[in-house]
Amino acid sequence: MRLLIDEHVPNSVALFFEERGHEVLQVRDVLPAGTADPVIATIGNRLSAVVVSFDKDFDAIISRVPEGNKTKFRKLGRISFRCKEARGRALVERYIDHIELHFSKSLGNSDLRMIVEISEQSVRFL
Repeated sequence: MRLLIDEHVPNSVALFFEERGHEVLQVRDVLPAGTADPVIATIGNRLSAVVVSFDKDFDAIISRVPEGNKTKFRKLGRISFRCKEARGRALVERYIDHIELHFSKSLGNSDLRMIVEISEQSVRFL
């Protein structure tokens, strides 16, 4: 997976993805601090990346619900955390096998986007 890690995601989460062999890009390394979420989504889409975020605003930007008859970001995925930032790494460790399996399955679909929500209780694939 190519992951674009948002500003508020702990380094431990990014490091875990790197340890698993995934390509990790930090938003802070490619865009100025405080860049608006729609700009991050646009860059992520151009990179065919999965945005990793604790920011619920991405829900409205990256979803399976198309605007009109067109999906705005056809190559952009999302992993959203619904927990405290300090719990991010432990939860992604718990669910990584499911996430990687879902990602590999999405590669065979016409809709390549992988949309995931991680919480204390579960992982959901939308």
